[in-house]
Amino acid sequence: MQISSLVRRITRRVVIPSLASVLFAASAAYAQDEATLILDWVPDGSYAAFYAGVAEGFYDEAGISLSIERGFGSSDTVTKIASGVAKFGIADIAAVMAGRVRGETPVKAIASIYTRPPHSIFVLADSGIETFKDLEGRSLAGAPGSAVRVYLPLVMARNDVDMDQVDLINSEPATMGPLLVSGQADAVTGFLTNLPRFEVMAGEANKEVRVLQFAEALQIYGNALIAAERTLADEPDLTARFVAATIRSLEFARENPEAAVESMMAMVPGLNPEGDGQAIEVHNFLTFESDVARANPTGAFDPEQLAETWAVVAEAQDFDVTAFDAEEFVTRDFLP
Repeated sequence: MQISSLVRRITRRVVIPSLASVLFAASAAYAQDEATLILDWVPDGSYAAFYAGVAEGFYDEAGISLSIERGFGSSDTVTKIASGVAKFGIADIAAVMAGRVRGETPVKAIASIYTRPPHSIFVLADSGIETFKDLEGRSLAGAPGSAVRVYLPLVMARNDVDMDQVDLINSEPATMGPLLVSGQADAVTGFLTNLPRFEVMAGEANKEVRVLQFAEALQIYGNALIAAERTLADEPDLTARFVAATIRSLEFARENPEAAVESMMAMVPGLNPEGDGQAIEVHNFLTFESDVARANPTGAFDPEQLAETWAVVAEAQDFDVTAFDAEEFVTRDFLP
């Protein structure tokens, strides 16, 4: 299915009700614990599930008073979680792996979110760029510290692209859409969740957007819920309740994307329902529309895909893949 049509449809499925049955039945026994969730970037529809969880009372029922804060990139979120700024965060699992390898950052992924890699390159439909190979001789704008740039050399190599023939431009994430639509860059990097917003910008200029997805070359995990090992050790009950409430929120947003976006819009004023809001459909695609997602419960880590994710991160970052086992970066102890 074309991604452009995906973001305009509402997916309907039957939600397995087991997630709420245990931890929420006795929620009245818990005092309200204060907790903060730091995102990996600014709110848009791709985060609507978490705001819906607050609005629908899922966290309250789990005995958690949750606040949500914007992020400044996955690496920054990992650092803040490690330093105790907040108990929970959302970050690309590559940032968790790199943090532990480079700085022994005591953070682990506690539940998966994106079971597909969201990393993408965006081009205009009339640019003549249809494959990664077509990027040779063109300009490509991207944020130097982004997760997309981490995987970029590896994806290019797997597509036989000579990186010396690609003009890389370092730019801030907020400038990607304008750079692409104005023609100041032939292509820009970003998460697939940027597609609805880029489509709105391009449509205003009577243009269309095409996406080159890293998923064509990689099948790895993307964003995950994370927590510091200190939190996991000192507050296991809180962590388990938080994970269960979040999984409940993710499944609610899968079944009720419009309601989830309405909740987010009410809590985060100033967002564009057409561009920002439609990102929830891409979020649901990345979270639920994969072979591992269909074969495993929501939030689970498939051992084979987790191992492949670590192998790809190690190759892209020139780490010794034998120095760590992929299982060292995650814990399944708090999944319902």
